[in-house]
Amino acid sequence: MLQHQIDNRRVRFRDASWLSNTLPIITIGGVGGIGSWLAFFLGRIGTPLILYDMDNIDETNFGGQLYSTKHIGMSKTQATIDIIQQFSDFNNVSAYGRFEPGDFVTPVTVTCFDNMLSRKLMFEAWKKIENKELFIDGRMLAESFQIYCVTPDKIEEYEKTLFDDSEVPDLACSFKATSHCGAMISSNITGLITNYLTNKNKKIDIRNLPFNINMEISLMKYDTITTNF
Repeated sequence: MLQHQIDNRRVRFRDASWLSNTLPIITIGGVGGIGSWLAFFLGRIGTPLILYDMDNIDETNFGGQLYSTKHIGMSKTQATIDIIQQFSDFNNVSAYGRFEPGDFVTPVTVTCFDNMLSRKLMFEAWKKIENKELFIDGRMLAESFQIYCVTPDKIEEYEKTLFDDSEVPDLACSFKATSHCGAMISSNITGLITNYLTNKNKKIDIRNLPFNINMEISLMKYDTITTNF
């Protein structure tokens, strides 16, 4: 746990039930269509971050990810750090490349990878740590998203949602991601994290942590699942 300074930059939410003198370090796997926005939102709160991503930025990333022309050619992790520093004056971010078996994760971990293999690897790493608390899995298309919010008692339910990358249907590359959908799913994930921190700080479950959230933008419809399968 690292010290969190409440200053004028956070005065508008200094009385939030989820804010405390210490905020947990959060691991984010993948800082593309979901993770770049999520890291930005969590950086605004002042949450220490560990980022994993092996990719560099090119023009194709602009349609769905939080990057600008000056970031072309940079690694996504370093560009994300640059954005957080610029917009939040926050420097408590560590960056790494490809996530490999045995790599470090934290009790609160979020996977934003665009492939199931990396998602599974990060989940298995989180599942093995003794002090695991919350694992969030974000999955997104251009106009829809799914979120799985996994507490230790929901591990078996979550494992039923995993599959091989070969089972993913081919989709048109021209309609796989949008910035507004990336921002929407990341805002929802941030809300799940603040709900979790509220419950932890209050030592009582007063805020909802649905196991599954589904959003279809074309229908403007949310579906949530809160109970076991």
